[in-house]
Amino acid sequence: MSGGMIKVNVSGKADVVMSVKGDIVTYSTERVRKAVGNNSQILVCDSSETDGNKYDDNTTSFVVACSDETTDLETGDDKAQIRLPFQFELTSISANVNTAPTGSTISIQVQEDGSDILSTPITIDASETTSETAAVPPVISDSTLASNSIISFDLDQIGSSTAGTGLKINLIGYRVV
Repeated sequence: MSGGMIKVNVSGKADVVMSVKGDIVTYSTERVRKAVGNNSQILVCDSSETDGNKYDDNTTSFVVACSDETTDLETGDDKAQIRLPFQFELTSISANVNTAPTGSTISIQVQEDGSDILSTPITIDASETTSETAAVPPVISDSTLASNSIISFDLDQIGSSTAGTGLKINLIGYRVV
């Protein structure tokens, strides 16, 4: 959260004049001034905060299906592509499958307009159905994705005994304004 809170006296007049656009008056046990949040943040209710609200990132996600639900996965580039409708700050990425791979891991690289955005690809370990439990987590090397860019998904490795089925990728982050 940027800024802080400044007390307002009981007459409703600010002890410190609100001179920054976006400031609001809120209430805890008395009126307080809350400074505007950062760009792209939204004001949300939060009962753990003294005044009951806070600025937070406006998290959103894209879930991209890279295969059908039942056919064995096959390696290859551009298993799916999406065009981003706005600039997006990627904060987390994960993958899941319906059927776990066996024999080896699934490995996925993600690209923005043909350039890798992960320095360590997403992996789903053998006998697992999610990347959340992977021994090696993905590392995002390019987190700011441009509006109108093409995001593509390359399936670089599949299970050697059981390939896996029903691959989905979860891009989590927030819209940049």
